[in-house]
Amino acid sequence: MTLVTGTPVGSVVEQEGISLEGSAYVYFQNALAPLYHRPDSNGFYWGLASTGSYGISLLGCVQDVSFGDDVTVNAIRCDTVGDKDVIQKRNHLELTFTLLSLFPLSILSPIMRGGAVTLDAVAHTESMGIGPINNNVNYHVYLPKVYDDDAGDYVAITMHKCKFVDAWNIAMKSGEPWQMTGVKIWGMADTALPSAQQFATIIRADASAL
Repeated sequence: MTLVTGTPVGSVVEQEGISLEGSAYVYFQNALAPLYHRPDSNGFYWGLASTGSYGISLLGCVQDVSFGDDVTVNAIRCDTVGDKDVIQKRNHLELTFTLLSLFPLSILSPIMRGGAVTLDAVAHTESMGIGPINNNVNYHVYLPKVYDDDAGDYVAITMHKCKFVDAWNIAMKSGEPWQMTGVKIWGMADTALPSAQQFATIIRADASAL
């Protein structure tokens, strides 16, 4: 009499009682660098690896981090019955956050779409110009989050082909840290990867649960 309790018939997969808290770390690297797993033993492309030509940048203090989807939805609508189906098209993934760590300029420059940074070790200065935006530079973005420090359980998102987009703003309020708002990253389709992974790959490692 399973249905007396309202329980469906057959096998049921129940969600785990694991909740994540706080932001993932935000790493980025020039997309010309090969991914660390390309692919792994299961055919997935993910992770970053530093090379002599392309280092990895880690953002410092971030707030209000949000990761989401941009999708166009068009209904298949019949006059007699209404919507019978929908056609959905993923346009890009979107990562937004507020940045409180603004140095060094070598990490800030890609976010601001600035120019190359010159470091003068004698004068102890960094110099960066702001000019026209170079639209030919893409990045890998890697977002790992450890949710059990003792067991080393984690989830990691790799966006394969990304750009810093939209207008940023640096708020300079008295008595408060400078804040760069309006920081936005689009994760676009990388057609060089398998179709199911063109936008991103999500990996979860949890030996006790999987």
